[in-house]
Amino acid sequence: MNRWNAFLVLIFLLPLPYGLVPDWAWTIAGVAVFTLLAFELRALSSEQSKLQLESPNIPIAFDRATVPLVLIWGVQFWALIQWCFFSLSPFDSLMSLPEGFFYAGLFTLALLMINTQKRTEQVVWAVVLAAGFQAMYGSVMTLTGLEYGLFIQKEHYKGVATGTYVNRNHLAGYLELAIALGVGLLLAQTADYKGSVRQRLRQFIRMLLSSKVLLRLLLAILVIALVLTRSRMGNTAFFASLMATGAIALFMMRNKTKSTTILLGSLLVIDIAIVGTFFGVEKVAERLQSTSSQTESRDEVTRDTLNMFKSYPISGVGAGAFTHVYPVFKGDDVSTPLLYQHAHNDYAQFLAEFGLPATFALFVMVLWSLRWGISAMRQRNSQFYQGVGFACTMAIIAIGIHSIVDFNLQIPANAATFVLILALAAVARWTPHSSSRRSTSGRRRRRSKHETST
Repeated sequence: MNRWNAFLVLIFLLPLPYGLVPDWAWTIAGVAVFTLLAFELRALSSEQSKLQLESPNIPIAFDRATVPLVLIWGVQFWALIQWCFFSLSPFDSLMSLPEGFFYAGLFTLALLMINTQKRTEQVVWAVVLAAGFQAMYGSVMTLTGLEYGLFIQKEHYKGVATGTYVNRNHLAGYLELAIALGVGLLLAQTADYKGSVRQRLRQFIRMLLSSKVLLRLLLAILVIALVLTRSRMGNTAFFASLMATGAIALFMMRNKTKSTTILLGSLLVIDIAIVGTFFGVEKVAERLQSTSSQTESRDEVTRDTLNMFKSYPISGVGAGAFTHVYPVFKGDDVSTPLLYQHAHNDYAQFLAEFGLPATFALFVMVLWSLRWGISAMRQRNSQFYQGVGFACTMAIIAIGIHSIVDFNLQIPANAATFVLILALAAVARWTPHSSSRRSTSGRRRRRSKHETST
């Protein structure tokens, strides 16, 4: 198996073992990432020597992503400093260090390896197919009443879809990201039917025989599973991000076709009116209506977590230290006997664990990718990369909304997929068309050979 196929297999397998939550699962994924990264760097070095280039043939997206790369690696080294000097739970911080480096390594690897349109499409399909498996598995378990997770009978969240995750909200978070990528890929393939009736009919039949129909069916299945999770904020984040990104696209996207507008409208109408009616979106609405401060302790936990941050605003309490530090700050009105492993608010937990400077660095990195996603829609002539820019923008908005009341970014599979999407935003903005990339590489090779002969 070559490096690229191994990378695709890794992306597909990320959510399978309980969302990579067990230590052994994300450790194996991390070893795989750094092994592939080592082979990729070796291949670039070998190519440089073989072609006698002055510098490695680095993809332009990697070259343009200097600031995000510095930020994500800088935060990992800050976590190392925290463990040495500041952490209130040094053992937990030590255990979390490899996980952080895993994310930084994946971001670097994705920027190096996803360097063509074909590879970009393949990695999007890998995520969508992985989510499709999760969706079908979770839906079947829920609709048949079998209620199994990964080879083990479920103890919690019976009656709702969880896939191979433990928590329905985290399956919902993964589905949000995958649906965003699927919608972007669908937009990348839209086309107006032109010409005579016969030509239009031929174009329509060609479309029915293409992967576009499979993709649309997969998106419907993903939305069904998202509804079956009964995740309040998961469903809210999906529909809100689709509407927000759709509005941005219709306002900014260059050379948008009539099919683009029709597709965005149909996604909302079909998925809400038809899928929601048959698979119980009203139950999600009932959960939203029944939510109150008396039945939820998330607000109080967020308040306590922010108090933790206020006590250590610069240094933070240490990466991964939340679980064992939170009891010190837990208010009397949080009477649950459960041990809180995470705050139900990613923003508050990042602030408390990493401190303000490091959290701000991560925030800037995400905003940098969001800007690239929007810029791809507005400035790229390529319909494909416009669609990928749409996907990245929608995914960032969706997880940004969901993170207000949940901790998807503390789940390794979801965090890793989100990091992959941040890298895809750079790819969407800067990767040239395949033809222009080939001609650029050819010019570099010819120039190197000419300089050698001279």
